[in-house]
Amino acid sequence: MDKLYKTVLAALTAASVLAFSACAGSPAADQIQDPDAGKTLPEMTEEITIPASIIRFANTDIEDNMEAFEDYCTDVRRDGDDLILEVTPTQKEELIEMYAGSIDDVLEDMEEDEQGYYVEADTNHSCFVYHIDENIDGILQAKMLLTITTSDVLTGIMETGDPNWSVSAKIVNCHTGLTVGEGTFPDGSITFGPDEWQASYDDGAWIKARQEEVMDMTGLIGSYEELSDTQKGVVTSVGQMLDWIEGKYGQKFQYISYAPGDSIEQEHLKVCPEQGNESDVVTVYRTYENGLYRYEDDYGEILKRPFYEEQVRTFAEQYLPSEGIKIYTEIKDGSSGAADGESFLNEVSAVTYIFMDESLCSGQYEKFLEAVPNWFTENCQGVPAGIYLRMTESEAWKQIDRANYEDKLREDIYTKEADCTISGSGKVTVY
Repeated sequence: MDKLYKTVLAALTAASVLAFSACAGSPAADQIQDPDAGKTLPEMTEEITIPASIIRFANTDIEDNMEAFEDYCTDVRRDGDDLILEVTPTQKEELIEMYAGSIDDVLEDMEEDEQGYYVEADTNHSCFVYHIDENIDGILQAKMLLTITTSDVLTGIMETGDPNWSVSAKIVNCHTGLTVGEGTFPDGSITFGPDEWQASYDDGAWIKARQEEVMDMTGLIGSYEELSDTQKGVVTSVGQMLDWIEGKYGQKFQYISYAPGDSIEQEHLKVCPEQGNESDVVTVYRTYENGLYRYEDDYGEILKRPFYEEQVRTFAEQYLPSEGIKIYTEIKDGSSGAADGESFLNEVSAVTYIFMDESLCSGQYEKFLEAVPNWFTENCQGVPAGIYLRMTESEAWKQIDRANYEDKLREDIYTKEADCTISGSGKVTVY
């Protein structure tokens, strides 16, 4: 057997197009009701770019895709090697549902195969781990590696309107947990064959070592074989979730706690980065349906935090002495992109606490407070954000740190305080 490349896999499904199926006849534009005039008006449309890179990745023909998308969109046109879709909200939702259906079809094939294959993917459509073995049917393998990836990427493009996509993918031996091949698309490829499969077997030594490691983390004693089925499930789940986040970020994380999930709360794992601060608690969430695990985590928010705090500190130090302030930010939501450029502040919703030593900052406090609204207006348009000022006496100030500041907020130790916020619409409030 020759080594297997992405393009070979793509050729197995070359007959497919990105719209996957076609309806009879083009749909009329969606209609909405005008409550004032009693008339039915066309629904508003938006343009979505399907980049040439995803068309090439799926090994499909652009003309075939144009024809197929015409059955789902108000208009389709070429822009070089890209496709520009004009869609209504309803049409876009139908396309997203269609991609979800394509993924479900592959997952059903996986279940019918009954070999224990499964897929892990994050919720921002950029990371996939395929757990299979060398005996998988070639067509099923192509569907897993190509149809699921393509459908999920297209879902992300539809949801965000952003045609720029990048996917990291990994093939893992489902029996040993060892990597067979990995790569990044659209520019890279995954290469694997008999040699890589052979190297991924180690008589179960890796998985046994991982089980022992996880048992030690979670406080389970004895041998794995002596554990109850529930305990074995915990070991497996913690191991999988740790493997996921460590593979995603390329670093080790320390276990804190695990909750299996129930009708009230979602399954989640709490960890902290081995090279980070102990107060940097990262939560990994997971859902499962028909052979597909979906993961999401909040580590990206922690990674953005230093940059955001640096921007706030640069502003604050124009009025307050650096040695008299402590700044702690909690990122609430925002762009998944890199934290570079001042526009980053306009893309991230955050809450920032500035703790001030009264002996050093009291004289400049009022002037700084007056400057906050203008700083918000100039730097934080488009997303809600808050800067909360808390001044206290020196001894109490010295006791505040990143690990305990949230608890300290509930104590009656502040001599001055103010809450400054900006709404998503740009309204600034100080109280």
